[in-house]
Amino acid sequence: MSRGKILAIDDEPNIRHLVRNEFLLEGFEVVTAENGEEGLRAFGRERFDLVLLDIKLPGINGLEVLRNLKRKTPSVPVIMITAYGEIQTAVESMKLGARDYVTKPFKLSELLPLVRQAVRNGGEGDARSSCRGGLEGGNGPFVLCPSRAMNEVYRFIDKVAPTDKTVLIQGETGVGKDVLAYRLHLASSRRDGPFATVDCGLLSQSLAESELYGHCKGAFSGASDKKIGLVESSHGGTLFLNEIGNVDLETQKKLLQFLETRTIRRVGENREIRVDARLVLATNLNLREAMSDGTLRKDLFYRMDVLSVTAPPLCKRPEDIPPLVRYFLDRDRIPGGPVRIGPEALEILESYSWPGNVRELRSVVSKAMIFCDGEEIRPCHLPSDVAGEARREPLPRKTLEDVEKAHILSVLEQTGGNQSRAAEILGINRKTLYKKIHKYQLFA
Repeated sequence: MSRGKILAIDDEPNIRHLVRNEFLLEGFEVVTAENGEEGLRAFGRERFDLVLLDIKLPGINGLEVLRNLKRKTPSVPVIMITAYGEIQTAVESMKLGARDYVTKPFKLSELLPLVRQAVRNGGEGDARSSCRGGLEGGNGPFVLCPSRAMNEVYRFIDKVAPTDKTVLIQGETGVGKDVLAYRLHLASSRRDGPFATVDCGLLSQSLAESELYGHCKGAFSGASDKKIGLVESSHGGTLFLNEIGNVDLETQKKLLQFLETRTIRRVGENREIRVDARLVLATNLNLREAMSDGTLRKDLFYRMDVLSVTAPPLCKRPEDIPPLVRYFLDRDRIPGGPVRIGPEALEILESYSWPGNVRELRSVVSKAMIFCDGEEIRPCHLPSDVAGEARREPLPRKTLEDVEKAHILSVLEQTGGNQSRAAEILGINRKTLYKKIHKYQLFA
């Protein structure tokens, strides 16, 4: 059964191909058009539950197509596709009745939640500008992981979110630093403002200043129009600088100036522009080491490292794997594909080392769904490298008592056998500690 019919109007063949293939897998019917005229003809022939519409089209531009669509069917939800330099035009499309917009280059993880919600709600609800990088709150991609380590991270985020302080999120590649950044945004007073994401690893030294701060018309060869930079597009909301450790020293200097003054200057202009944005930074590098070897400015490090938290790797929290697997099974479900994972397959996933963290887990689950020929994922459906490592290096199964015994012993060793101090650190009274020492025969 179809989840709805989508009309995608975009002059870029790769975007039409991507949208068509991926949303077909999601259970939608998809019709594509390469320009506004073709899109309007398709809209006149068939009924659609949603329209994805590029702003910059040959011939009739996206805003004019939007006006035509809304005249014919005012209730149809329309999501605009735009470039960062066209943010103002995207905002104008909101006034004309567009439901939302995403910015190029976008990820399907940005678009899918918006499409699901728009099709589910139809034409209901007010359109609002987002520029948020497309993560959805509430029942979206936030899987409340049960591990103690992740709950510490959640508590940190909930504590610092109401402030406007700069936050640094550290952790290995693939642990979900971007998801945590958006969770922080949604928990802040800026939740209704834009959430602009900058992947610093993709910024070239020669173009970084223009991409971040924008430029005026004629600022350099090829600057045929004024461009709003990524930093300015976050005004009123949150600016997420991902992989901040990959920025070159000259760009670091400009970032430091922004952190201190909250003003920018477009390339080719003399006037300062104040940007009211909360900064969230993320990195997979050891910033102290980067500072020591000279690849990170010391003044920038100390300006960033005000409030910081480290997202733990997935291998350190296997208890988070079952809820994450269930979420990916639901989110990336293939029509007619599996709906659950068997206990043997789940045990293999819990035993794997996950060098790619949560991102790798999602990839493994997606591959397993493709090769599964029934309703349940079994070990034979898992990639051979994952299943093979689990067979070679099974993780020891520890009981709660094993963990408690090891922890008490560790604390006693740290305190030199001082039971009063150990009880204080453990948060129990000395009598309880005495009983546990005898129970586990720690000094037998």
